[in-house]
Amino acid sequence: MKILLSALACEPEKGSEPEVGFRAMLAAASRHDVWVLTLPESVPAIERALGEDGRASRIHLETIEFETGGKRLADLTASRFHLGYDRWQREAAARALQLDRKIDLDIVHHVTLASYWTRAGVAVVDKPLVWGPIGGGVNPPPRLLAELGTRGMIEAGVRVLGRPVIARLPSSMRTQRVAAVILAQNPATGRRLKGTGKMKLLSNALAVELNGTAHPEHRNADLLFVGRLLPWKAPILALRALRYVKHPEAVLRFFGDGPEQARVERAAQKWGLRDRILFEGWVPRRRLLSVLAGAGVLIHPALHEEAGLCIAEALTLGTPVVTLDHGGPSEIVGQWRGTPTALISPRSPEVTARSMATAIDRFLIDPPPVRQTPLPGGTSFEAELLRAYETAAGAPRGGRTVSSRTPRRPRMLPRP
Repeated sequence: MKILLSALACEPEKGSEPEVGFRAMLAAASRHDVWVLTLPESVPAIERALGEDGRASRIHLETIEFETGGKRLADLTASRFHLGYDRWQREAAARALQLDRKIDLDIVHHVTLASYWTRAGVAVVDKPLVWGPIGGGVNPPPRLLAELGTRGMIEAGVRVLGRPVIARLPSSMRTQRVAAVILAQNPATGRRLKGTGKMKLLSNALAVELNGTAHPEHRNADLLFVGRLLPWKAPILALRALRYVKHPEAVLRFFGDGPEQARVERAAQKWGLRDRILFEGWVPRRRLLSVLAGAGVLIHPALHEEAGLCIAEALTLGTPVVTLDHGGPSEIVGQWRGTPTALISPRSPEVTARSMATAIDRFLIDPPPVRQTPLPGGTSFEAELLRAYETAAGAPRGGRTVSSRTPRRPRMLPRP
């Protein structure tokens, strides 16, 4: 088949959404010819990674600029990013129609940065649409809202109130109506989706591929926080948990940067924890994975996480994970049954922090051995994408007809 992949984020060794886009591209190209809409700055890294890969001959890169005003995408404000994202999707729509007229596509797939409330430009093509894995439906636990701080609470309020409204705009509703297959990252997002397509739960965190990671001989007592230091990622909750960790060698290392660092530093000074934390900033992904492989615990306290690739990476490497039993992380943990994991029920900040600390101490006192080979999750990301393409190709063309009726909620298929 000829597949058009809309992957604004698509680049190896970057983690997060770029890694998902890259793995989805490889999965599609394992059997099909693939045209990929992505950013021009990602092309050199993609081409280097493909090298002599036999799939390279089936991959055709089509680039679309993202207007950043000279800034990095990661440095844009949320409003500036989403305006640019919508412009990018409009250009993707025009490019997709051109490609369809030229090569007669069989399937279109909107894969990265896919949210239930945003436009998917490729949905304008009159061919079966695979949509997702989709996020955007997880909201913060009410009992932990105070951990967001003033700025974070304002952002959360805009998110909770604004996204359902934007999701009802014609451009967003069209995507839901015409999708033949919908891949939802977690049940919370799945409940927000409407349409006639078949739905399946599939976390994009299952796209992780960790062959070749260097593994240390012994596990240490380091606690790792991996991700941007943003209010909703809740680094302050990780620090609060450290207050109650009893292990004398435990050190909390923050891998990432962002505006919450100053708040965390102030709290660390106030709570007498400054000599027990380290801010590592951003490090190359391969180095981070090697550190993660030997860490005592990955602590992931994010308040509205849709998936969390670092959780899947830790579980693949056998590193214990302590995370909230809320949103996407719960779905990911279910893919690595029997692995050292603690899902903490969100309660008040103090109660939640104490529960996290108890779990951390348990893992540090009796650490699991360092794995020398990666442990894959229970579901193959590649196999599920290929199955989605086959399902979409067999869907009646009538499913692509835009109807004026209120779309029904799609049928949730069993977990893969």
